[in-house]
Amino acid sequence: MKFSLSAFFFTIVGATLALAAPATNLTSTIDKEFSITAIHSGQESVHLHSLYVDQSGHVLIVGETKVPGLDIHHGFRLKDGQLSHGNNPAHLDKDGALTFESTQSAPLEGFKAKPVIGTGVESYNIYLKDYDYPVACPVPNTTQVYQIYYGKGNGNDCIWFVPWATLP
Repeated sequence: MKFSLSAFFFTIVGATLALAAPATNLTSTIDKEFSITAIHSGQESVHLHSLYVDQSGHVLIVGETKVPGLDIHHGFRLKDGQLSHGNNPAHLDKDGALTFESTQSAPLEGFKAKPVIGTGVESYNIYLKDYDYPVACPVPNTTQVYQIYYGKGNGNDCIWFVPWATLP
């Protein structure tokens, strides 16, 4: 995988500025649709890759592999602390995997967004509750496909990352 110097530079500058911004800028609503990219993972199959929602509602990061049936990566919204994709609110399944399918569990609440300043685009770091970050865990029997969890994940060399929301 090739990284451009400008992408690397903007990632470093954006991260530095985001970490320096005061926590009082947290919001629980972003009034526009956005996409989410994984940053700060330290793993090239995860870092700077978009989050996708598959047909069953699970959230994936797909490296260089193409997976049929993935929804477009934009379509996320944040309103009153609830993350949604399309009309479906976020849930955690019994294993802690982030999903946007209707389940027996209550919708996941407590998402917050912190504005990232200096990236050249309107963007936010997305947190769950008290700055919890998700992990990307390799999906067994696949190449460069990762499922998103909150908590310990599936135990398969999971990698934490910061969800970075960018608006068009």
